[in-house]
Amino acid sequence: MRYRNLHGTDISLSELGFGTWTLTTGWWGDYTDAAGQALIRQALDLGINYIDTADAYGNGRHVGTKFGYDFYNNPERPRGQRELPQDMSPKFIRFAIEQSLTRLGVDHVAIYQPHNPRVVTLMQDEHWETLEQLRSEGKILSYGPSLGPAIGWRDEGIYANAVRRAPLTQMIYNLLEQDPGREFILAAERGRSYPAVAEAMKAETSKKLCAPTSSFDHSFRAWKANPEPQFLIRVTHSSGMLEGKYTLDTKFDESDHRSHRPRSWLVEGLQKVDRLKAMCDKRGVTLAQLALLWLYAHPCIVSALPNIYGEEQLREFAAASQHPPLSDAEMEQIHQMYVRNFDITPYVEVAVTA
Repeated sequence: MRYRNLHGTDISLSELGFGTWTLTTGWWGDYTDAAGQALIRQALDLGINYIDTADAYGNGRHVGTKFGYDFYNNPERPRGQRELPQDMSPKFIRFAIEQSLTRLGVDHVAIYQPHNPRVVTLMQDEHWETLEQLRSEGKILSYGPSLGPAIGWRDEGIYANAVRRAPLTQMIYNLLEQDPGREFILAAERGRSYPAVAEAMKAETSKKLCAPTSSFDHSFRAWKANPEPQFLIRVTHSSGMLEGKYTLDTKFDESDHRSHRPRSWLVEGLQKVDRLKAMCDKRGVTLAQLALLWLYAHPCIVSALPNIYGEEQLREFAAASQHPPLSDAEMEQIHQMYVRNFDITPYVEVAVTA
């Protein structure tokens, strides 16, 4: 396992982390506490030292490194991607960290993240001041927004990185879904002067919009940037597409998180991963490992958090660290595929007539 320094601390995080939402939300199957704990122990044995959690995962059953959803007063978990009411006030931030510290039985957490905040929250000075105070008090070591729940949230990502210089941002970013994530990295590099900041501060962009802004520099290569702000990455395999296990006949149960993906994602995604097979063969890696090595080529990414739901898959992911990250030439090759949309045939839904 390889490790990367978390800026502003003496902590080195494993480049492969473990996100516990697959074990606690019920969207990727049901796990007992014992089964979830056993999988986490296996991750620790493989050298993984970053476990990403949230107080809302399992409604407080696990130690929180995120906050903002008020499950204390709203105990019923909504279905799908519907969200609980949020409270990002300084009072709640302090309340939530104390609850997390008590559950864990420690005096600090490494990373503390507002869970899916809106840009209006991120524009409040008291939000950042409270987090910085907690860091000064030694209760947290680093902080920054976890964006979502779905891909998008362009205003939030640009503003947090360009203006607030968030020490850390968790975002959805993968080989097949590079936008808007690569613009967040650009915003972190360019800072407050980045032209898209003015648009972001209006808070009018659709939360689901992923296309780059008109200010985006298309000559920018995210894997060559190394700004002071850093990134944690989730949905590293595009909801499993980059694991190479799906077919045109794959279907997901209504309760499965992946069921929100449209048919076009499956049909077009299978064409895209087919274009990557030659690189996998040349590298001697699986598709899932290639997806991680693509992320590891970014120096600004401190840890990748794939959806982990079994020991065999966990070992496959961990074994990616036995290979070097992709080279600049390989990254450019994938970039050119991406800008051409992998030369796929777009999916067109055919209407069924009676």
